[in-house]
Amino acid sequence: MMRLRVAAGLLLAALYVGFAASLTGFGWPVAANASVGLHRLLCGILRVKVRRLGAPGRGKRLIAANHVSWLDVLVLGAMEPMAFLAKKEIGDNRWTRWLVDLQGAVYVDRTRKRCLPTVNVEIAWRLIKAEAVVLFAEATTSDGARLLPFRSSHFEAARQAGAAVQPVYLNYRAVGGLRVTRRDLPTVAWYGDMTFLPSFWKVLACGGVDCEVRYGDVIPWEEACDRKGLMRKTEAALRNLKTMGRR
Repeated sequence: MMRLRVAAGLLLAALYVGFAASLTGFGWPVAANASVGLHRLLCGILRVKVRRLGAPGRGKRLIAANHVSWLDVLVLGAMEPMAFLAKKEIGDNRWTRWLVDLQGAVYVDRTRKRCLPTVNVEIAWRLIKAEAVVLFAEATTSDGARLLPFRSSHFEAARQAGAAVQPVYLNYRAVGGLRVTRRDLPTVAWYGDMTFLPSFWKVLACGGVDCEVRYGDVIPWEEACDRKGLMRKTEAALRNLKTMGRR
């Protein structure tokens, strides 16, 4: 029964993408809203219930979020139109690239630091066009129990674009209707040497996931004189959101 439901849902999602792509090909401006609708559809198929606290800011924004799972893309994408900064490895994986590409992803090869200025220019260009761009500032996933130290490299893009930064904390609160314990975290978290398909089937078989998306206050770029100052201010705000979410 589960496989039938998933197959039917994925077929519906494929038809949805095809229809939206056709309209876009004729010049209709539906891509952004179509992407949000698709992510909400996929969350429904996977039985991921999302609750939003706080509100998205307006105008140019770099969204700095914690990173737990491939589910983060679906959950955030269901909130509002946004682009994602993604690791090159995500783009090399055929199972995950199509999800991230829906937003017009910016890919970065973290093994080649010489590429970072070019990536920052691309992010800044998206921000100047008043697009929201998601930065997973930890630069990798974790088990969700803690926040890893932030990296400051891509906060430079916000400075270049004169864009604000908005911290957003993802809190996976329940699995199968029961409050998440540390033992349950690997069910939704995707980190280390975990591969995509086993993680995907774990989510399908767990009986549903509840995720809380907590938007923090927008941080104007003028408040920090450089990228490291902006990073420190954002990291402190996100850790505060984490404390609020864990109460």
